[in-house]
Formats: sequence, structure tokens, C-alpha cells
Amino acid sequence: MALALVVEDDENIRLLYREALERGGFTLLVAPNVKEAIKILDTYTPDIAFIDMNMPEHLGTEVLDFIRATPRLAGTKTVMVTANTRADERAAEYGVDLFLVKPVPIAEMIQLAHRLTGTT
Repeated sequence: MALALVVEDDENIRLLYREALERGGFTLLVAPNVKEAIKILDTYTPDIAFIDMNMPEHLGTEVLDFIRATPRLAGTKTVMVTANTRADERAAEYGVDLFLVKPVPIAEMIQLAHRLTGTT
């Protein structure tokens, strides 16, 4: 089973993503903020990470920076998730594997997660 990390400050969205990805066959790690995400990434090596870009206190780009700076995480696929429809240029700057605009259709999220991780 592929391991997925969800970094999202909104509790309802976090729960929705968690339930959807678990139903899609993923094992989930969930972080409500950047600080918790980095703690998780210190221990685990997810196959894919869904990262909300605009969170209180810290930006999701800090998680992307941590992933890029950690050789063990080089294979982690990254998905930038944001309500900002103009953030695609920023996503390209950070070299994310996928850019999704909220609200994210859940079926599409699961399908794309499988495609990026090579799982079914």
C-alpha cells in the first residue's frame, strides 16, 4: 500500500482527503500544519504528499523545501493544493508533480494519486 501525507489546516478538508485516500487504498499520515508535517517527514517517507499552500503561520512551500532538501524524500511525489487559481506559476517554480485547485474533486484526487505513485 502506498503511503500518503496530507498537510491541510482545515479539519473538514483534512478528514475528507483522509477518508477518500484511505478508500482509494492509501495508508495515510495527516498533519494540520507545517511544523507537524516536518516532524512526520523526519520519520516517514511518503510516496506522495498533498500540501495545502496557504496555512496560518507557515506556507506549504516550507514543506516542499524540506522534501527537496532531504535526499531520502527524493522519490516523494508532491501535489500543491490551493484555492489560489493563479498559483500555478509558483507550483512550477517549486517543481511540484501536480497542481490542484480547491475544491478538489475526490475521485480525480484518488485517480491522480494512483497515477503518480504507480499504484492501482
